[in-house]
Amino acid sequence: MNSENQKIRRSIVFGLGATSVLGASNVLAQDAYPNKAIRVVVPFPPGANVDVVARIFTDKLSKELNQSVVVENRPGAGGALGWDTVMQRPSDGYSLFYAVRSIMSITPHVYPKNNLNPIKDFTAISQVCTLPHVLIATPNAPFNNFKEFVEFARKNPGKLDYASLGVGSHPHLAVEYWARQLDLKINHIPYTGNPAIDVMAGTVPVFLEGSGTAVPRVLSGGVKAIGVTGGSPIPALPNVATINSFQPGLDEDGIIGSTWHGFFARKGTPEPIVAMLNKGLAKISQDKDTQKRLTEFASVGTGTSSQSLNAVIAKDYEFFGNIVKAMKIST
Repeated sequence: MNSENQKIRRSIVFGLGATSVLGASNVLAQDAYPNKAIRVVVPFPPGANVDVVARIFTDKLSKELNQSVVVENRPGAGGALGWDTVMQRPSDGYSLFYAVRSIMSITPHVYPKNNLNPIKDFTAISQVCTLPHVLIATPNAPFNNFKEFVEFARKNPGKLDYASLGVGSHPHLAVEYWARQLDLKINHIPYTGNPAIDVMAGTVPVFLEGSGTAVPRVLSGGVKAIGVTGGSPIPALPNVATINSFQPGLDEDGIIGSTWHGFFARKGTPEPIVAMLNKGLAKISQDKDTQKRLTEFASVGTGTSSQSLNAVIAKDYEFFGNIVKAMKIST
């Protein structure tokens, strides 16, 4: 462990000890944070795109902190199950949440009965990377790019299907948003799992998939890419135009179709612990080996401050809340 982390640990002891004499037992329990395994709840199944990327960071964080960092998969209910798992545990820095844009900004609005609020429930630690999505199509689809996709949909209203990861999922809201902006009549086919295999087989023609799994499918010829999210083409697919280039405003900065990954702690987690974790994750995000591994997912490491991610959460939460309300989606 480096001297900087030792200083932070000492500040954690001091900060916790200064809170209350009655909290002495808690101080003793956390005086060498982390002195036991840290569990990172990932609200996706093992092997999913998000899970694979999460493990890049948890493995490196374990080495950085010289302590076990264990992934705990809790998929279900659009991420609400994983969210609830963390909320049932103490705010002590030993149970963290690895979430993406959709979990923090869409799920609370789609599942209002769960009373989820990212601003009240969590403290951001760090956004660790950003990833685009790729609009993929079955190989024999009668369109090869987004322009042709739009033209086909307009000529054949109500005859084109698109798959998603379920009602209220990020792929659902993004494609539905574009369809409404472009006045397209297309049919939503929600899946409980990843529909990419059905896209490859031609069972359903279109799906907006995360770049980490979509890019390999495109490069292998299993599907074709007809558009990418974000403000510029991605290096892995340099000849595939952005959806925003078809019409400015569709996905100007990637807020509609792209995603980010980040670490969160339950609200009330001591600030020195959050600062220590942020320092480690920011370092990992900018590490050359991490950046190299993330390129396999068409991803970019970021490693932002806690304050920066908290600001992103507030913006995204309001933005997608308005979209969910306009589409009248709830579960």
